[in-house]
Amino acid sequence: MKGNEKLNPVRFGLALGAVCFIGTLALGVMASYFDYGLEIVSLMGTVYPGYDATILGSFMGAGAGLVDGFIGGWLFAYFYNIV
Repeated sequence: MKGNEKLNPVRFGLALGAVCFIGTLALGVMASYFDYGLEIVSLMGTVYPGYDATILGSFMGAGAGLVDGFIGGWLFAYFYNIV
């Protein structure tokens, strides 16, 4: 790395969005099948609309996590490139 390379905000946003999607979906599925992490899912449900310890709720929360992760990743890469 030469020191003048920049991050692509869209690619970085998609990568972080995918990680958030997978993590949120996995947590929701584990909560629905194994009763693991019910408190965290309940707390995240206050931020992500529709996120619940059900399969449908897991996908709704994962979609919100994808959007949230994309926006956060895009903003991070954008400001990283400025600095």
